[in-house]
Amino acid sequence: MKINFVTKSHIKKFENDISRVYETAMKTLGIKADCEVNVYEVSKRKIKKLNRLFRSVNRVTDVLSFPTLQPIGDSSIICMDISKENYPFDINPETNNIMLGDTYICYAKVKKQAKEYGNTLQREVCYLLVHSLLHLVGYDHMDEASKEQMRQMEEKILAKEKITRE
Repeated sequence: MKINFVTKSHIKKFENDISRVYETAMKTLGIKADCEVNVYEVSKRKIKKLNRLFRSVNRVTDVLSFPTLQPIGDSSIICMDISKENYPFDINPETNNIMLGDTYICYAKVKKQAKEYGNTLQREVCYLLVHSLLHLVGYDHMDEASKEQMRQMEEKILAKEKITRE
């Protein structure tokens, strides 16, 4: 799994943790294809603007996900179908990896939430980036059943790396 940390400052200290968690996520999800994502660390102002533009929600949020891949057929969770054969137009010609999409994370919001929830910064950053990765491969939380499915997968991945709630 290739992670392009496009802009970074605060999350730089978590790069190794993020890489480990993403590798574990790909194995846990059964995705064998070589994939990559872009991770942008942005200000509260920038994430609020993105949230307003793309979700019509005029407030600061913690993380936003912009998937490249679209579900195949009726499937809402696409992770089992990720292959170069199924997504030939989503391959980065420079790396030969399938581009899953972009993640924007607001460290100021993450720091505030970690304190509110009693989590370490490592836990909050990794949790939100796993959450985003799951969105990039088709998970969502639009209803209670899909929300529960996504939460279970998030915790399963983080538990394998021993990044648990305090």
